[in-house]
Amino acid sequence: MRPMQAAIQDTVHSLDIGVGQRVLRGLLLTVTLGAILLLYAGNQFSGLRYPEAMDQAQLGRNLARGEGYMTRFIRPLSMWQELNCPRWRNAMLERHPDLMNPPVYPILIGSLLYMVQKGDLWPGDEPRPTWKAGEPQTFRERMFDLLHWTYWPWTLLGIAALWMCLIVHRALRMKLRRGELPWHGVGILLCLMLMGVLWAPATSFKVEPEEAATVFGPDRWIAYGLGIPLTLLNGCLTYLIARRLFDRRVGVTAAALFVLSETMCQYAISGLNVMLTMLWLSLATFALVVASDLRSPERRPVIALLLALLAGAIIGLAFLTKYAAGWLLLPACILAWRLWGWQRGAWVALGMAAMFLLVATPWMARNYWLSNNPLGLATSSISEKVPALLRSNLQRSLEPNFTAADFKQIAAKTTRNMREVWIESPWVSGGGVILAFFVVALFNPFRRPAVNRFKWFTVGCAAVLFLATCAVGLQPRPPNALAQEGNLLVLLAPLMTMYAAALFFTLLDRLQLYVPLWRGCVVALFMLTTALPVLVALAPSLQSLSLFGPMADRYAYPPYYPPKIAEAAGYLDAKEFMVSDQPWAVAWYGDRRCIWIPLTPKQFYDLNDLHQHIAALLLTPVTLNRRMLSEIMFDEWWPWAPILRFLKFPEDFPLKAAKQLEGVNIILSCDRKRWPDAPPR
Repeated sequence: MRPMQAAIQDTVHSLDIGVGQRVLRGLLLTVTLGAILLLYAGNQFSGLRYPEAMDQAQLGRNLARGEGYMTRFIRPLSMWQELNCPRWRNAMLERHPDLMNPPVYPILIGSLLYMVQKGDLWPGDEPRPTWKAGEPQTFRERMFDLLHWTYWPWTLLGIAALWMCLIVHRALRMKLRRGELPWHGVGILLCLMLMGVLWAPATSFKVEPEEAATVFGPDRWIAYGLGIPLTLLNGCLTYLIARRLFDRRVGVTAAALFVLSETMCQYAISGLNVMLTMLWLSLATFALVVASDLRSPERRPVIALLLALLAGAIIGLAFLTKYAAGWLLLPACILAWRLWGWQRGAWVALGMAAMFLLVATPWMARNYWLSNNPLGLATSSISEKVPALLRSNLQRSLEPNFTAADFKQIAAKTTRNMREVWIESPWVSGGGVILAFFVVALFNPFRRPAVNRFKWFTVGCAAVLFLATCAVGLQPRPPNALAQEGNLLVLLAPLMTMYAAALFFTLLDRLQLYVPLWRGCVVALFMLTTALPVLVALAPSLQSLSLFGPMADRYAYPPYYPPKIAEAAGYLDAKEFMVSDQPWAVAWYGDRRCIWIPLTPKQFYDLNDLHQHIAALLLTPVTLNRRMLSEIMFDEWWPWAPILRFLKFPEDFPLKAAKQLEGVNIILSCDRKRWPDAPPR
């Protein structure tokens, strides 16, 4: 009986103060944070609200259908690029390649949608073809059979259960190594996520009528199936980095502060690629942190070198997720130079740059082959809205004037944007407390040299991303939103939160509060300052008080109203073309090829006469809700001002049949009357 008694005693000891206690606490914290994120999404999510999110979502759906990296959102600038490429001299409107977005996030969305549909998304959204037994199957048909295997959910659940039993067994026998548990947790979480995806019923990719629709089903999958898990993974990496640089309490607090920040919660449900880019940055930083610990000759210098090279490759993946994130290679190489010394560090930095190019070069070669530019249309963002082209939008132009955007003009634009970027910081609401603590942490010298090195690495990344944001510019935020397209500084949220938590505990230790209850109250108060907006959003019963904001609307209207967009697109055949002021929404919700309204009416006539017959024009609140004098007469829509003023089209305008969609500020003009007469009342 003594061995049995010893085993029981070890089990009780482990659950009391050993590894078992840490397992239970970590599990409880992860489940709690995941539940809060799900509740927040349920209260605040009303569909995709950002053009970039819809653009990349429709690219992912096209990939899932097997149509390749083709887009239904066609920019006139992209047509100009193809027409002026010596290899093509063709606008390629039928199968127009996307030249604006890097590929990693659309591929991830396409993989998710393909798994959600169990492989049932076929080109053109046609029904799945049938084949007879014994006939040779294509790769797509074999994948369809594989995903429709009945026992996938049970298999993945069994793997997760066995994995958990193995961890518990090793923990009870005191064989679980330090730092091993979080990676086991991530593996189990991924198994459960895949089980949920394969167990869930197939989602309809048709927008429901207004009476039945709440939120477009794929929108929910992008927010719940990608945004929330990526946020939790970023929280786990924040914990791992902070625990290695500081200690466990800083790691747990930093991870909780990161997930509970309302700014991060809104990015989690935005559908933007920010969380995935942030994940690559966190992984690269973690690799460099571990390499910093192992680089001495007494430990494992070869593994440290391999980790540094791996960090360069991961930054390459970040570049293929968001082009501007590639600038993070510069501070990473400088950090490696400092870690390994001047001579050896230079070779390590060159190796990191080579790994970056090894990952990024194939995609840049594809862009160069299609458009004579390794970054496609992404470089045009630097020339947008320079002082000489302030009333133009280059992406809407069939005849862009890039000569006006010289170095002096770009420098003037960057300087002008610095104030706007500083004011439009993502660190509002509870996140402002984290930013304040991080700024103070810059003036606090830490004892460990590695901690100070990575603190200045964070500052270097912030400087590079700040300049990149100012050079490109910010997109307007939707009403009552904290997430914003183009704001790159938010990518450093995990590192900033980590140093803010470290400074907080440094100050707390100096207070010499030895009573655990008082220390717990101070920590809870610090976390509450960040989490309060999120917790308020989870309390619908308190929404009647003026102190609290309202719940999210049913749709993100204005300007997006999916049922009406789908209704307008339904009047056109699949091969017909439409122009609109929100082509990203038509491409995603309407599933039709849509060209962004050209910059001038003359370019519209040229497009219709020389390139492609335009069947319809869709005007939405994107333009109809603008002020005539300040936002149309003196903005990019000024060439269309005579038409938009009274919504009266010229006599030679090819789209004469017009209709206002019922209940919304959306006008559809077609080449002929395509809708039935209203039924008699």
